[in-house]
Amino acid sequence: MKPNLDTLNANQRSAVEWTDGPVLVLAGPGSGKTLVLTLRAARILQNDPDASMLSLTFTTKAADEMRQRLDTLIGGRAERAHLCTFHSFAGDVLRQHGSHVGIQPDFSMLANDEDRIAVLDGVIGKLICDTSALPTDRKNLLFLLDRLFAESYNGEPTAPGMTKTPPWIPPLFKAYCETLQSSNRLDFGALLHFARLLLSSNAGVSRLTRLAWQYISVDEFQDTNRAQYDLLSLLAVGKQPNLFVVADDDQIIYQWNGASPERLLALRSDFEMNVIQLPENFRCPPVIIQLANNLIAFNQTRSEGKQPLVAMKAATDTPALKAEKFNSEEEEAANIPKVISKSGWRPEDCAVLARNARLLDRAANALTENGLQSFLAKRKTEFESPAVRWLFSMLRLANARHDRELLRRVCVAWNHFTGSLIEFEDVEAEAALDGGDFLRAWVNTASSREPIDTHVQLLTQISSTVVDRIDFLQLLEAFWNAKYVDDALEAEEIATWRELHSSLTREHAPENMTLHLYLQEMDLKSKAPAQLPGSIRCLTVHGAKGMEFKHVFLIGMADEVFPSYQATKKGHESKEMEEERRNCFVAITRAEETLNISWSRTYNGYAKRPSRFLEEMGFKFKKPAS
Repeated sequence: MKPNLDTLNANQRSAVEWTDGPVLVLAGPGSGKTLVLTLRAARILQNDPDASMLSLTFTTKAADEMRQRLDTLIGGRAERAHLCTFHSFAGDVLRQHGSHVGIQPDFSMLANDEDRIAVLDGVIGKLICDTSALPTDRKNLLFLLDRLFAESYNGEPTAPGMTKTPPWIPPLFKAYCETLQSSNRLDFGALLHFARLLLSSNAGVSRLTRLAWQYISVDEFQDTNRAQYDLLSLLAVGKQPNLFVVADDDQIIYQWNGASPERLLALRSDFEMNVIQLPENFRCPPVIIQLANNLIAFNQTRSEGKQPLVAMKAATDTPALKAEKFNSEEEEAANIPKVISKSGWRPEDCAVLARNARLLDRAANALTENGLQSFLAKRKTEFESPAVRWLFSMLRLANARHDRELLRRVCVAWNHFTGSLIEFEDVEAEAALDGGDFLRAWVNTASSREPIDTHVQLLTQISSTVVDRIDFLQLLEAFWNAKYVDDALEAEEIATWRELHSSLTREHAPENMTLHLYLQEMDLKSKAPAQLPGSIRCLTVHGAKGMEFKHVFLIGMADEVFPSYQATKKGHESKEMEEERRNCFVAITRAEETLNISWSRTYNGYAKRPSRFLEEMGFKFKKPAS
């Protein structure tokens, strides 16, 4: 199918028809940026049979959406486009060439804090320096490591962003990285760290990687941290690289994760970017666009010459905007189900947004109490149902058959799954007689003790598919089609796993899907379930980014709630306040038809004023008597 450009406006068409050289597309919310990215990729790949394209995204959801659209447009030619997140790309590079920096292709991922803290404790115990000043809360140390990785830190005496670097930081960081190398395990920050280290230190690998991709595109560039930017800079070299970047500086809301308005300025300077703007908004009613333009104009840190949003939807007779004050948080939350029921809206067309999760819990309870189903979206790094957790643990052990910690988890998970206790020490003794293969030893031990027919069948399947030959795809199908426990969580997690599996097989051909590749990619993905049919999504503003809903309820619009207490203490002109304003800009531009804004007189027992952002949007309030 030939990409149809006739439906595009002039700005969109200019972006789609851009082929060579660097360009920055400043794309406002609801401007059709995904369509532009996809049509441009389809046009280039269809017109040039030798072209190849690397398209980097910020989320796996965005990569999946683009991949499906591209497959529909150009079919088999889409195979010459690699659509993935920065982390997934870093994993690809390390699987192919990581041995140059001490990382083997079958590395495993440290996907949860518990595993990372265990590594950290081992590192701290061996440090030859004064560790008395280290934070006792290990999660604070993990946050520090994440920030160091995000800032492309390499262990120098001075850490970025610190006026005075504690003397224990360089040795701790270096020892942590060395431990990851020696154990062949990586966390999310280390993926980018070692990929960047590889491409910056090995000219041959760097050249091979660059030659693989004639065109590079980046979506949601404003969300990137320093490490991702440095990685991109190692791929797009030369005076006029074919670099196509889509961004919106008015939607930079991840400064806590290393994103920065200054990075967009650096991009324009470093690559001498041409600029195309997409100010047209096809999503929101005109009254909401006016609010958004009024609000964001108060920010000083914006791209030079940034155009205001232009509403492409016509105004309707149905009111699109409502703002309401309540006496209490309970009243505010109770109003949501009343409005939905009175309006006759479909629950799945509605969303509740708030600056923090506590407000969402109250809203979700109010929905449930009124007979409406809520859906609180939360990131989930591990499967939790006993059967699914056990199988995933088995696959991990199959990938690292001499790992004692993975064996321990298999034993624990099997006990939770079947009620049958298999002692770790018994398996270890069995393995000692068979070359230290914990997987084979565990299956042999379990098979000799397990009397339940369904579990014997499962163990036989395990033995034939992953112990003697790695055919885990066959095992997965058999496991998914069997029902071992009548458990709602198990059914939900199997459905989630199948969806993630489908996404992976679209990205990687089954014949190329090794077990270690499969596990690495699975560990990069959230195990949170999809939205339940007929439910109302309750999301933080950060969680709602990139989404759109017909009817949006934005709650908690009070000073020291939204904007946050921390931002108000930093001051009205602070960078923290500007980020809060961008958060609010993102929130109100999620609405396709109606926006209901609300606030309470009190939160947590403290009296609050209406959010200053309401006045900036154009709402008028009576000044309190002096």
